[in-house]
Amino acid sequence: MLFNREIFERLAGPFNDWPIVLCPECAAIALEPDIKEFESYASISARGMLDSDLKEGYFYGELKCPRLSCGNRYVVTGSWSIEWGPASIQGTEDDPYLRGYLVTHILPPLPLMKLPEAVPPQLRAIIESASATLFSDTSATANRIRSAIDCMLTHKKIARFSRNSRRPLTTHRRIEIFEEKNASAAKQLMAMKWIGNVGSHEVEQLPFSWLLDGIEHFSRAIELIYDPHEKMLAARAEKINKRGRRLRPTEKNLLR
Repeated sequence: MLFNREIFERLAGPFNDWPIVLCPECAAIALEPDIKEFESYASISARGMLDSDLKEGYFYGELKCPRLSCGNRYVVTGSWSIEWGPASIQGTEDDPYLRGYLVTHILPPLPLMKLPEAVPPQLRAIIESASATLFSDTSATANRIRSAIDCMLTHKKIARFSRNSRRPLTTHRRIEIFEEKNASAAKQLMAMKWIGNVGSHEVEQLPFSWLLDGIEHFSRAIELIYDPHEKMLAARAEKINKRGRRLRPTEKNLLR
């Protein structure tokens, strides 16, 4: 699986305990949160604003890899809100109320997905840029993924213009043409394209869950097109099925 949806769902919040995020650099241990500043319940009380509408604020801090040999770091910012109610064991005597966190930015952006080596640099750059606005502007992220679709189609040598009039072909039409080469991947790209349309044409921000749905379809297309493991499995399955009852474990390099 190239795209781990659960990580981004948890970071989008609201959450009380920081989600476990494996360090993208060393992939050996989880990043540790170090929140530098936020306006606590105690500080609101000290300013005499408990009777006001102020029940939320902003925070910033770091997500750090604790491995000395790695030391990977990210800056994280977002908002918090107080959950009014009984004191929690997660609170303190000075600040007994639960805080719900919402992440809005992580810099540098966390990798959106694990990309196969065959993904071209231009496409890789667009996908990486999409991650920068994931939590803060879902519609912008969807539009960048749509741009990634066009980049991918160009890389797969799908025409950008009609033959006769030299008019630009729509993304929709290009996906239809690509369907003749890879129907399974084209189906996934079309699903992301429709979700991207909603992000482009509606005034309201695209729902975060919709964006993640679209990215799942897009990442599946990436897998089908660029991951050699997919082709290897298909070729091996064909070889095994062709031998069928004649399959024997003593044959040299049978499955490779």
